[in-house]
Amino acid sequence: MMEKKYIELENVSKTIKNKKVLNNISLTLKKGKIYGLVGINGSGKTMLLRALGGLISIDGKIFINRKRLFFNKELPETIGIIIENTNWIQNYTGYENLKYLADIKKNIDQDKINEYLKLFELYDKKDLKVKKYSLGMKQKLAIIQAIMEDQNLLLLDEPTNGIDEKSEKIFKETMLNLSKKGKTIIIATHNKDLIKDISYKTIKISDGKINEKVED
Repeated sequence: MMEKKYIELENVSKTIKNKKVLNNISLTLKKGKIYGLVGINGSGKTMLLRALGGLISIDGKIFINRKRLFFNKELPETIGIIIENTNWIQNYTGYENLKYLADIKKNIDQDKINEYLKLFELYDKKDLKVKKYSLGMKQKLAIIQAIMEDQNLLLLDEPTNGIDEKSEKIFKETMLNLSKKGKTIIIATHNKDLIKDISYKTIKISDGKINEKVED
């Protein structure tokens, strides 16, 4: 039986330049589910993902898998992240960028990298320098880096931005398969079809506040 409370936020706030960009958020999310995070630009979507990834300091508490998350310290869980523009090494090829990231923890080998390059139809471009990649190709590379090490929690900000219809279908199928394997996925997006097709629940945020209870 899956643990009911996988992610817990307790009175989470973040203030930047006297403005509360996250405003007293309390939230409980289940393991192995896909959540859609929706809201207009500036509503707090990206900041919430940053908080969940341990990328910013906050007031309040965040627990993942019963372990408390702290800013700038070792994460309590393996996390795959796409937030805004990924900082690729422009003179490296697509494969070299992924290999560089994989070498940090050494959890995966060349075959696993190539498997994902083939899945997202980038294998024939793997030896092309990233500076020559299109927006869609860079986005697919970003998706690969977020999932290739079998991360347990995925925090994805507009992951389908710039990718073609076929690649979006591959993305949806991949997310559903990962969810079945127990991965927890939070997707911030304006893509209504994506939310409708794969999300378990929708989290609506505005002015740094969650508009409705998500727990069930």
